[in-house]
Amino acid sequence: MPITITIMPRNFSIWPRLSNINAWSMNDIMVASHMVTMTSLASIKKIEEVRQSYKENGMQPPSYTAIIIKATYLLIKRYPEVNRAILGPPFFRKIIQFENFDINVAVEKSLPNIPGQAYAPVIRNVDKKDLLEITKELQFFATSTEENDNNLKLFMRVLKFVPYPFAKWILNAPYWFPHFWIKHKGCACWVNSPAKSGADLLFTLWPWPITFSFGVVKKRPWVFEDQVMAEMTIPLTMVFDRRLLGGGPAGRLFSEFKKIIEDADSELF
Repeated sequence: MPITITIMPRNFSIWPRLSNINAWSMNDIMVASHMVTMTSLASIKKIEEVRQSYKENGMQPPSYTAIIIKATYLLIKRYPEVNRAILGPPFFRKIIQFENFDINVAVEKSLPNIPGQAYAPVIRNVDKKDLLEITKELQFFATSTEENDNNLKLFMRVLKFVPYPFAKWILNAPYWFPHFWIKHKGCACWVNSPAKSGADLLFTLWPWPITFSFGVVKKRPWVFEDQVMAEMTIPLTMVFDRRLLGGGPAGRLFSEFKKIIEDADSELF
């Protein structure tokens, strides 16, 4: 059987196709054979009770994204081996242990020529912030502009004005230099929410060592003491690099993450 090979030309124009430049950068990093996905459905009944108490006291309840970010911090605080990445230039990569608790998060922005493109700011010092502070920071990033968000300004300048080969190198720099990783990507974790698009689950690869995602929070069939009932639930997903974390330990970590959510862990609030 003949084999046909198609070579696609690369775009070297001074104004690269903005919709592709992020994909160019990420595709060189993501390797499907390294990544493993785990999913589970968790009850969010206790968290809903706490959020309702905020409302009853005239306070804004914390967002689900803020809760997942805080739960992610609690997990990596208790299990520091999760907070690692393989970084460095080719042939010199090594495992880097992070000591910071700065977590990347996906924020949907209306960017020119990139509809629905996720902007990935870093929530700094999650260990020192409560849920309402994180919620307010997320709200800021959702509406921020190049005028009041320097990171967004830098991101847009790279997308708009740097030619493809150099833009790709700039966007890949954090994977080669740990200092740039900490500055632009935080620690090992990334939080993403397909729930905002109405999806329960999202299966894909992310260029972070470990990702926590959640789907739509709603009532679903739930079995409790052999009885089927309608329960407020949240679909949880964890994607991790199996070079850094074995299947068994990862399963136990994911169970701990689910427990933090279902028990409305006191450290969350």
